[in-house]
Amino acid sequence: MAIERKQTGQALAEALTVLGVLGSLWVGIAWLGRLQDVGMQLAHASRRAAFAHAHQGMAPEALGSGGDGHLDAPGHRWKTRRGADFLADGTHLTLESTGFPVGPQPGDPVAGAAALRREWRLGDPAVWRAVAQAATATGPAATGAVHDFDRLGLSLRRHTAILSGDGAAAGDADAQFILADSPRGWGNAAAASRAAGQAVASRLRGIDAAWGRALPDWDWIGPWTGSVPRPHLQVWRKP
Repeated sequence: MAIERKQTGQALAEALTVLGVLGSLWVGIAWLGRLQDVGMQLAHASRRAAFAHAHQGMAPEALGSGGDGHLDAPGHRWKTRRGADFLADGTHLTLESTGFPVGPQPGDPVAGAAALRREWRLGDPAVWRAVAQAATATGPAATGAVHDFDRLGLSLRRHTAILSGDGAAAGDADAQFILADSPRGWGNAAAASRAAGQAVASRLRGIDAAWGRALPDWDWIGPWTGSVPRPHLQVWRKP
């Protein structure tokens, strides 16, 4: 009987100890999940900003929170267990150029290749890095309590590097604009051909009128919008 009296309440003490450990683990897991979510959203924001600059020409100062307000979404305002801001000073997004890569460029041995590259936006591309960063809130020195997780002052940084200015077009219209805007690659030859064709058409107008022949179309780019060159056409795949 004496042994039984000494063990009274032991199970309760063990249960409270285990619950305390499990509670600490639960708080730590929730905090770690929140931290991981912040890092993942920062990575998404850096990718959005990099593509917004490379494909849409968006200026660095116009990117805001990810180029499209990604980090301003309601689900991206993280809070601690006590309702305070999880991040010390919000999120920050910057865009910086790493300079031009060193190495040979397309058409280097050919005279005038550098000028043609500039017109077609094919050479001397620049690597841009979009950086999204944030820091968790800080507080007094650690006290051993579970809310110490909320004031560690950790720094989070995610970045995406992308090649900009490599001649990639946002669509058919953009590709046609780049081609038509190039004097050496298209404009000069097209203007000379158009002038010669219009001169011939004006002299043959009377003859063509008798046959009901339509006038020539001098737009040599627009009708090809959306068309795929035959060497790149995969007959087994429908557009």
